[in-house]
Amino acid sequence: MSNDKSRINFFSLLAFIALGALVFRVAYLQLLHGDFYSEYASKQAKGVVESTRGRGFILDVHGEPLALNKKSASLYVFAGELNDRKMFVRKLKKNGLRLSKGTVTRLLKNSGFVWLERNIDIDRAEELQKKIPNIEFLLEEQRLYPERKLAASMVGFTGTDNKGLGGLEHRYDNILQGRKLQLLSLKDNKGQRIVYEDTRKEKEIDTQLYLTIDKQLQGLSEEVLRVDTEKYGAKRGIAVAMDAYTGDIIFAASSGGFDPNSYGDFPAKERKNYPAGYLYEPGSIFKPVLFSLLLDKKNLNIREMVNCENGKYKVYNHVIKDVHPNKILTARQVLIKSSNIGMVKLSDKVSRKEFYDYLKASGFGRKTGVSGLGEEDGILRDVKKWSGLSKPSLSIGQEVMVTPLQMVQFYSAIANGGRLIKPKVVSKVENDGNTYRPKFEQDRIFSEETAKKMQKLLREVVMYGTGVRADSSYIQIAGKTGTGQRIDNKTGTYSERDYVASFAGIFPADKPRVAMVVVYETPRKSIYGGSTAAYTFKVLAEQLSMHLGLKRSYVYESLQAS
Repeated sequence: MSNDKSRINFFSLLAFIALGALVFRVAYLQLLHGDFYSEYASKQAKGVVESTRGRGFILDVHGEPLALNKKSASLYVFAGELNDRKMFVRKLKKNGLRLSKGTVTRLLKNSGFVWLERNIDIDRAEELQKKIPNIEFLLEEQRLYPERKLAASMVGFTGTDNKGLGGLEHRYDNILQGRKLQLLSLKDNKGQRIVYEDTRKEKEIDTQLYLTIDKQLQGLSEEVLRVDTEKYGAKRGIAVAMDAYTGDIIFAASSGGFDPNSYGDFPAKERKNYPAGYLYEPGSIFKPVLFSLLLDKKNLNIREMVNCENGKYKVYNHVIKDVHPNKILTARQVLIKSSNIGMVKLSDKVSRKEFYDYLKASGFGRKTGVSGLGEEDGILRDVKKWSGLSKPSLSIGQEVMVTPLQMVQFYSAIANGGRLIKPKVVSKVENDGNTYRPKFEQDRIFSEETAKKMQKLLREVVMYGTGVRADSSYIQIAGKTGTGQRIDNKTGTYSERDYVASFAGIFPADKPRVAMVVVYETPRKSIYGGSTAAYTFKVLAEQLSMHLGLKRSYVYESLQAS
């Protein structure tokens, strides 16, 4: 019994001594060498970096890819491990690395983790690692835009950290961004670098953003615009087409553009979405706005006679001119022949307030609400600031700034029976097994009867009036030509040289489904929309009609098999 008690006392004493030694050792390390271990831990912690994986795809309406991901390498170094920092920088530059001033400063002054270059080819990273000691690299994901310039201003682009910086990439970044991972970079006892990946977020995020545009039609419209812009000597060409019943944007194109895979190589103006962001005075394609108001609210008799003053008419000491002088025209002919004087006189039938309220209701002076395109509001002055000349000027598309998207939205209302429908470029979002679709929004701005009358009148513009170059034997087109003057930045007055030529229309004319607008900025071959934009409109309308299977005008209907 006494022996057992002696053993217990012995082992208790031994345990007490061991515990005391452990406490002493911890106190020793903490008090005398705490700074050393703190610095060591800090250096290790600086090896933690963040990377993003699994960014969602952007696809066209048929699921064709517009934005994907590809593997890439990102170079880094721990600056504190460099023996000769200046020599290291010289070697990097000699081997073609593009180092910013900030990177060089961090290499020379910091002791922790420093990015050298992000998202380069893996083969290139392996080659550099062999040539230059201390260089390491991580495998990351880089955005890939397989169609390059196609729809680039709509899709947008991401930065080096795969964060959306423009277009839909930016607008939907919180949905597309994927998952963020932490990577820990350490060296083993042999000096080999080991990268540990955070495995707590292994779940893949399944996100796909489907657009309304058709990749084939988008590419076709961009190519047609490039060819015709050069042919007409224009600074830029723009075209946008919309499904008049759903609000889906079928294509939104411009003649310039940029490659989002190397967006930094292009000026900011080429990254702009011109269908939604280009502001201009629309000229005569705006005349159907007043005409629809007169038909809908004032019961305009299209056979009413209007004195067009043989081409010159003074209003508030300002002379209104017609390109082709006429004496007496019917109200119908005023629209078909695009008489400025006739429209100014017809504008007397409505008050300033009535016209202003109708313009606002028709979507002018405010954004359409389309998502992610960086659209402009346009410019429509408050009626309280109008001068005596404002109402007459607005009736012929002056004193107002619009975007091509606003015009195509209005012409869609003519096509669909009088409903102003909010346009959209995103058809659906699939995220984590769920599907989300944008809300359908519409407001009636005029009656179906008025829409039918406008459809017929615009068809006559193409058949007999200023829009004959838009007439097609394949598909019936209805629309209106426009020629708007640009403001001379030096004089602050209308330029005698720079114009905007346009054509806005709908098709098939007898049962409209699509609204489209074509705009040329400062064309040199001809300033008139009837000579330039009308022809491009016809080409695009024919191609789009074939692609969508819309009604053709010169062939028999298909026979059904019995």
